[in-house]
Amino acid sequence: MPAILGKTLLDRRRAVMGYGLGIVALSVWLGAMFTVMRDSDEFIDFMNNLPSGLLSAFGIDSGTFVTAAGFLSSYLFTLFAPLFILFFVISAAAAEVMAEERDGLIDMLLSNPVSRTRVFLEKTGGVALAALLLAAVLTAALLVVNPIFDLSLSVTGVLAAGLSLWLLSLVFASLTLIAGTFTGRSVMAGGVAGSLALLAWFINSFASLYPALQPVANASPFAWYQDPNPLTDGAGAGQLWLAVTAGVLLAVATLLFRRRDLATEMAVVPATRAFRLPRRRKRRSLRAAWLLNGSFRKTVWDRRRSVWGWGGGLGFLTLVMFSVWPTLADDAQALADLVTSFPREVFAMFGMTNPEEIVTPAGLVSSRTYQAIGPILIVMFVVRGVSMAMVKEESDGALDLVLSAPSTRRTVVLNKALGVACSTALVIAILTVAALVGDLAYQTELGVGRILAAGAGLGLLGLFFGALTMAIWAVGGSSFPAVRVTAVVAMATFLLNGLGALSDAMAPARVTSPFYWYFGDNPPLAKGFEPTYFLLLAGALVLGWVAISRIDRRDIAT
Repeated sequence: MPAILGKTLLDRRRAVMGYGLGIVALSVWLGAMFTVMRDSDEFIDFMNNLPSGLLSAFGIDSGTFVTAAGFLSSYLFTLFAPLFILFFVISAAAAEVMAEERDGLIDMLLSNPVSRTRVFLEKTGGVALAALLLAAVLTAALLVVNPIFDLSLSVTGVLAAGLSLWLLSLVFASLTLIAGTFTGRSVMAGGVAGSLALLAWFINSFASLYPALQPVANASPFAWYQDPNPLTDGAGAGQLWLAVTAGVLLAVATLLFRRRDLATEMAVVPATRAFRLPRRRKRRSLRAAWLLNGSFRKTVWDRRRSVWGWGGGLGFLTLVMFSVWPTLADDAQALADLVTSFPREVFAMFGMTNPEEIVTPAGLVSSRTYQAIGPILIVMFVVRGVSMAMVKEESDGALDLVLSAPSTRRTVVLNKALGVACSTALVIAILTVAALVGDLAYQTELGVGRILAAGAGLGLLGLFFGALTMAIWAVGGSSFPAVRVTAVVAMATFLLNGLGALSDAMAPARVTSPFYWYFGDNPPLAKGFEPTYFLLLAGALVLGWVAISRIDRRDIAT
C-alpha cells in the first residue's frame, strides 16, 4: 500500500472503530423497533390511510413507512447514518490536509521527492477508504439483522443504500477540500462543508412544505441520494449523479491544491482582490494577544469558529422546526391520531412515556432539536473540545510547554475545562436565542422559562460527558482512548434509558442514566428546570474534580 495512503488509514483507525460501533448499535436498535411497529395492526391500517404530505417534516414516506425498507430509509438513512458519516468525513478531510498545513507538517511531507498531486490524492483516498469501511460496516450490520428481525430487505437494496451513503460522503468531503484549499484553515473548511450539508438536507427535506424550495430541491445531493430509494429500488441515476459530482469536485480540489502557496496563506487565485484573504488588523492582533494570554482564554479562542458553526447549525434547525408547526397545526387531529396509532413501545425506546406531547409545539421542536440531533451534537462538541484542549495537547507535547509556565497543573486543567464549558454555554446561548425568536415569531407560547430550562439541561448533559472524558483521560493518559470510551458509555446509557421505559425489569436501572436525568418522560420544552438537572451538574462537578485531582499526580511523560 502507498505510504501516505496507509498512514492516513492508520490515523483514522480508531475513529472508524468508534463510529462503526455506533452504527452497528443503531442498526440493531432500529431493527428491533420496527418489529414492534410491524406487529401493530392498528398502526398499519392508519398509515395506509394517512395523507402523504403530513409527515414531510419527519422525513417519512407514508406509502412505504410500514415496510422495513421504508422505515429504515426514514430514520436510519435519512437522519442518523448521514449525520454520522458526514461528520466523520468532513472532520477527517479537514484534518488530513488543512490541519497538517496549519501545523507545518505538510511542508515536510512535500519536501520529499513526491508530487503534490500524489500527496493530495493519497490523503483523500485514505479518507474515502475509511468512509467506505464505515458504509461497509453499516451494510454488514443490516445484512446480519435482516434475518434476525425478519426485515425482508433485499441484499441488492442494502448494498445500494451503503453505496449511496458512501458517495454522499465523498461529495461533502470534496467540498471540504475545496473550501480548505481557498482558506488553508481546517475550521473554516469544516464549517463551510457542514453548512452546505445542512442547507442541502433542509432543501430536500422541507421542499414539500415550502413551495419556494421546490425549484432547487432536485439540485440537492440529498435528493440524488434518496431518489430513487436505494433500499427498495437499488442503484439508479441518483448514485450516478453523486459519483460524477464527487469526481468533478475532487478534480477541482486537486487543481486548487497544486496551485496553492502554502507559505503565504494566499488564495489559489492570485492578483485578484476578490479572492485575497483580508489582512489582519492591528486591533485584532491586540485582541488575539489578550485572548491567548491564559489557558481559559486560549481554549475559548481555539473554539471560536466552532461555536458559531455548531451553534448556528442548531439555531437554524430550531427555527426550521418552529416554522413547520403552523403547517402541521392545520392537521393537528391527523397528527394526534398518528401518534396514538404508534405502539407506545416505540416511544418508550426513546425514553418517552408521554408521546401525546409530540402533537404540541414543545413536543415537535424537542423531537428534533432537544431530543434527537441536539444531544448528539452537543455531546460531540463538548467531548471534542476536551479532546482538543487536553488529550491532543498532551499527545502532541504541547501540554508540557503549557505546564512549564509558573502555574499549577490544577489551575491549567481547571482553566481549560472552564474554557470548554464557556464555549458550550455560547453554543447553547445561540440555540436559545433562536428558540426565543421562533417562539415569538410563530406564537407557540412556550415561554422564556421553559426555553431557558431546556437549553440548560442540554448544556449540562454535554458537560457531564465532557467531564467524563476528562476523568478518563486524567486516569489513563493520552494513550488511553478516552473519547471512544465516553462514546460507548453515552450509547449504553442512552439505550439503558430506552430499555428502562420499555421493560419493567429495567425500570430501576433507568434512573442511573444521564439521559433519563435530562429527558425524563416529557419533551424538554414542555417542562421547566427539572430537579434531575442537578444530578447532571453534580456529576459533571464530581468527574471534573476527579480529573483535576488525578492530573495533579500523574506523570504525563509516561
